[in-house]
Amino acid sequence: MGKLKGILFLAVIAAGFYIAWNMVPPYFNNYKLQDDLDDIARRNSYTQTSEDGVRQIVITKARQNDVTLKEDQITVTRGPEGIGISVHYTVHSSASAGNALARHV
Repeated sequence: MGKLKGILFLAVIAAGFYIAWNMVPPYFNNYKLQDDLDDIARRNSYTQTSEDGVRQIVITKARQNDVTLKEDQITVTRGPEGIGISVHYTVHSSASAGNALARHV
């Protein structure tokens, strides 16, 4: 009985490490992308960069953070207080048992 508890404990710990190994990188990449989007919005609020130009900058930064985006997933709005950037994407992880992690930045 004692060996069974030990083996079960190790299996639970191993499963936790496996899930963390697969789930942490997408969240980390999301936080890096959020920082990049804030930086892009700040820098381009005072320039005459078009909305399509901002979208291309966002796609480039997302690619650097291992996030694949298409232009229709990015919404750029320009108002009196600056630029607003909204990105909607989904990350698939093998640890989520076929479920997708939906990320809305």
